[in-house]
Amino acid sequence: MSIDIKIPLYGFNNLTKSLSFSLYRVHYLPTLQTVESYHSYINEAYSSHQLETLLTKVCHAIGGNVLNIAKQDYNPQGASVTLMISEEAKPESLVAHLDKSHLCIHTYPEETPRDGIAIFRADIELSTCGVISPLKVLDYVIEAFSADVVDIDYRVRGMTRDKQGKKYFRDHDLVQISDHLNRNTLAKYSIKDNVMEGNNAFHCKLARSNIDLKQHFFDLNLNLNSKPTAKEEKKIKTQLIAELNALFIGK
Repeated sequence: MSIDIKIPLYGFNNLTKSLSFSLYRVHYLPTLQTVESYHSYINEAYSSHQLETLLTKVCHAIGGNVLNIAKQDYNPQGASVTLMISEEAKPESLVAHLDKSHLCIHTYPEETPRDGIAIFRADIELSTCGVISPLKVLDYVIEAFSADVVDIDYRVRGMTRDKQGKKYFRDHDLVQISDHLNRNTLAKYSIKDNVMEGNNAFHCKLARSNIDLKQHFFDLNLNLNSKPTAKEEKKIKTQLIAELNALFIGK
């Protein structure tokens, strides 16, 4: 007979910190054969197994512990993974504290490229109700996806109290999201912050500042016959810049 081990809830904490990303990668696909290779690459590189590994690293990076995993691959493309997480137990207490926290990802590959441009989007949501901070993983997530455009929302909901009963609607100081990005990330991206401090809501959008064709021209080394001329490179870069700008401004 198996006995379910329940993790106790304790304390008064109705303060929820939610961090969400939409991460975009933009590729140029020169031929129909390249499209097939691209689909295979997406299904392998962003399979539910690979995404589970990524989310587990994110969980540990914020000081969390994985409780449960649900994952699914879709046909023909895309995958989803959800982790239920808790704060890691402190050695002196050996008590695991479940704070109704979760971490999930959904991918949205573009099945049919337009004018040779394929857009891949991954949405990540991290919600915690403990002392762990989702903002610790901003740079890691952006770098892990080699994101070209990033849309970030951070919202603090609810309230908590101190021992004297005083209400708190935020348990940390925050001016804007970009303050929590490292120098390397700041150097690579154009950044736009929006703040609704009265609502404890923060938004940040990033777009890659420079176009390196090697990062966007899919299978460049394997398709030597399709390697663009200098004139074609200029045209492709113009296309890519237009796509990134459209994603950045949302038009």
